[in-house]
Amino acid sequence: MGQEPNQGSAGEMMIVGLIDHADRLGKSAQAGQQALSEQIEEMAQLQQWAVNAALELQKRADAVVHKLEAERARLQGTQGVLQTNAVQAIHDAVRQQSDGIGRQVEQALSRPLQDIQHAAAQVRQNIKDSKWLFVISVFLLGAVGGLLIGYFFVIRTQNAMDDRLDRIEQFFSTPAPPAPAVPDTHPPAHKGKAK
Repeated sequence: MGQEPNQGSAGEMMIVGLIDHADRLGKSAQAGQQALSEQIEEMAQLQQWAVNAALELQKRADAVVHKLEAERARLQGTQGVLQTNAVQAIHDAVRQQSDGIGRQVEQALSRPLQDIQHAAAQVRQNIKDSKWLFVISVFLLGAVGGLLIGYFFVIRTQNAMDDRLDRIEQFFSTPAPPAPAVPDTHPPAHKGKAK
């Protein structure tokens, strides 16, 4: 009989310890959930920034494509002018049959050749710009993909924490089974003589 109060107080201490532990777990889960909410908000802002940057890159790429198309049209126009000037120079040279043929051809071709060189330099520069835009686009798409994968793992961790918290709450919400009666371990004493 002397051990029953100790067993009761030990059980009470264990229950109080479990309740205290569950309380700390609940507070920790709330803090984790708050931090997770803040991280999700930051990820949403980062995702919005990435989308805006991708849209800006798309606008720049469209502008580069437009410039390339304009340069191509200009080159085609220059080609026609070049052909016309060359034919005219050849006709003039043949007509005059002089030593100035080389000079006339050079004069006729110099401006279109300069235009072609300028256009080729512009096309090279546009191609370099396009390469950088492509690299930046790939990087941003990779970053967005990484953020989405990170978001998936954060949500998965939060769900696991919620499941554990639910199991702990369920454990503490079920009543403890009644303690079995302690059997008397002392044999009964005999009042008479044994035969």
